[in-house]
Amino acid sequence: MELLIYLIVYFLTIWFIFFPKSLSSKSFFVFWILTAICLSLIIRSSIGETASGDIDGYIRYMTEIPGETISLNYMLREFIFWFGIRFLHTITGDGAAVFVILDIILYLSIYKGFTLCRKAYYPQIDQRNIHYLFFAVLLFFPYVMGMHNVYRQILASSIFLVSIGLIGNKKPIKGYLTSLISVFIHNASGMFLPLLMVSTKNKIFQYLSFIILIPIIFFVIGINDSSSDFSVRERGEIGKTIKYMYLISLGLMLSALIFIELKAKERNNSTFVSLFSILFILYIGNVFFVSSEQAQRITFYIFSMLFPFFGYFFFITFKPRIIASLVFFHISLLPLVLIYNSTINISL
Repeated sequence: MELLIYLIVYFLTIWFIFFPKSLSSKSFFVFWILTAICLSLIIRSSIGETASGDIDGYIRYMTEIPGETISLNYMLREFIFWFGIRFLHTITGDGAAVFVILDIILYLSIYKGFTLCRKAYYPQIDQRNIHYLFFAVLLFFPYVMGMHNVYRQILASSIFLVSIGLIGNKKPIKGYLTSLISVFIHNASGMFLPLLMVSTKNKIFQYLSFIILIPIIFFVIGINDSSSDFSVRERGEIGKTIKYMYLISLGLMLSALIFIELKAKERNNSTFVSLFSILFILYIGNVFFVSSEQAQRITFYIFSMLFPFFGYFFFITFKPRIIASLVFFHISLLPLVLIYNSTINISL
């Protein structure tokens, strides 16, 4: 069933590439969120049977004595997630239901984050013309894997993207508060807080964010992570195969960056250039200069935040736009197609 729903998502993506305005924005949102919830229900129906890795650990934590598996200090550092899932389990009494609720929050964050970032950095794009991106992201490797493992990273990065969009739309208070929610879901989000200075569209803040963020990232990911009892299992689940995803995409991303610099400057969109450039430099550093498991996790953040910006770039830069969208969509599928057999168990 899981493979079937992913195939449906694939064909829906193709449909909205060719017929982007077949639904109004409001109708599309309803249709998309219902499809995403169906995906969640199918994936979460396996909890208790085939769930493994982080998801299995989260389920066990919901019913155990606090501090038994995870230290209380660690839980307090990410209290929104740990106490949140325990609270939801108390209400629902079912681990699968807890994750369906979290998945809905994840999907709403994706939709809000993509929409806000488009409005802030590419307002010339009609929302309906990039409807396909909302289906395409459900097939993007970090999100597919995130539904089975490294879940907190994907949830936190999606919420953090909302904060970038809010600040880009001149809503700083809401943006900073949203970023704190992300940090207390997964502390690694804190390393990306300087990105919010880029989103302010202030040149001085953009330079400061670059100076502050790069050393922080490389210092933190160079330290062995022993904070989570799930970390050993998580590293085993992710494994070396994920690095293939980074390397396969690197050449494509590097070529795209050159075009982005030129096109964004033509449109006086220097904020987008700065934001994208910082994310991309971090990406390269993680792949080539850092070998720790933290590098893999941090790259999940970067990769998931880069996705909508790449989509907007392809749409605005290349013509005909249908071909550009098809090319971007299938490029984004490459990591999933190439390595999912070794990292993800997608059932028929």
